Amino acid sequence: MLGPNFDRKPKNFGRRLSEWSLSSCLALDFPLEYRTNLLVPFVVMAVAKFLHAADLHLGAPLESLGESIDSASFERVKSLVNRAFDRLVDVAVEENVDFVVLAGDVYDNAEGDPFARRRLLLGLRRLTEKNIKVFMVHGNHDPLTRDIKNMALPEGVTVFPAGKLGSVMVTMSNGVEVTVAGVSYARKEETENLVPLFAGLTGNTIVGVLHTNVGGDSSVHKNYAPSTVAELQSSPVHYWALGHIHKRSVNPIGSGWWAYPGNLQGRSVKSSECGPKGVLIVDVEDDGRVLQPRFVDCSMVRFERVSVSVDSVEEISLLNDVVNEALARVVADASGVPVLVRLELTGSTDLAEIRSIDAPNWKSTIESLLDEAVEVMGDGSIVKVRTSCRAKIDLDAERERKTVLAAALRKLDELNLDTESRSAVVDVLVNAMTEAS
Repeated sequence: MLGPNFDRKPKNFGRRLSEWSLSSCLALDFPLEYRTNLLVPFVVMAVAKFLHAADLHLGAPLESLGESIDSASFERVKSLVNRAFDRLVDVAVEENVDFVVLAGDVYDNAEGDPFARRRLLLGLRRLTEKNIKVFMVHGNHDPLTRDIKNMALPEGVTVFPAGKLGSVMVTMSNGVEVTVAGVSYARKEETENLVPLFAGLTGNTIVGVLHTNVGGDSSVHKNYAPSTVAELQSSPVHYWALGHIHKRSVNPIGSGWWAYPGNLQGRSVKSSECGPKGVLIVDVEDDGRVLQPRFVDCSMVRFERVSVSVDSVEEISLLNDVVNEALARVVADASGVPVLVRLELTGSTDLAEIRSIDAPNWKSTIESLLDEAVEVMGDGSIVKVRTSCRAKIDLDAERERKTVLAAALRKLDELNLDTESRSAVVDVLVNAMTEAS
């Protein structure tokens, strides 16, 4: 017999049970056996997790941050970026992962900074003391030389060999058996495709750890251990934990995913070093399926390239307002992490003083901009200021004229250039021609 309050239904009782909160169901005055049946829809699969990181580049120097940062700020930034690995360890512990994979270029230089080795050792100790296993491969910056092989590492850390595939079976906290397999570089310039080494693996859930350039694009990163998407898809691996490319990328394949987490911490205002940097957390369900990884920011300092259009700036005294608004948005997006900015003024303007760094009033204009930006940037800073502004003219109308500039613009239209390159050439042409006239 149902309890005396069974007829007391909560509001919207007719909605689907799956939309109910657990507390709403328990609030009903049901006998225990009915409550048990109601709880069935709320039983979720047990999920275990691992952390995927790559391209830590421990010991890497900060690349030139430009002329606008003082030596004290430079040292502070250097200290912060060196703590990114500590943040990785914190995230692994907070997320309660079962293991961590480091997909190459753990060090920036195999023979480099002894303090970087110490930081790595201390971090690995923290992980293994929490019973978090670590699996590493070495890449082009830190190939598996004799010196690296002889490094003391805590028990629970596995470094996969060079020249042949290594693999370890891990039983995750939800009972799933995962095969973690990987191969290191024996030398800096690894030109062989290493994906075929994984072909003989068997298992319900396989994680492949590799430092590789998928697709062979060498415009930013050299084409080491080249591989193709088709090769990754046809392999038995369910999750490819990749390294080498500094831009984060998560891609589905039939059996799961291949992913680059990007580098752990930016170190310059180059485009590949900018934006949030960190790690991927990968969930494995109790049936062995690998879910889409999610990103966790670990950067202690964020580098950004900020472009500010000056099209609407009618007089120079209003320039700082437009710049400060753009900087404030970038700082807010960083959620308290200091931001180092490469600022570029773009667009068309009649203000000659911001169209060239050689303009008579450029220096005083930028000094004023930097002084005001201090309050907006907080612990961050503008480290470089550039301009790609051009004189304000109607380009379409100019093309119809019988001028040297019109002829140059029409010739440029015939060339197969990408939008960014075309725009840069137009700016140079327009400024050169208008200044000369």
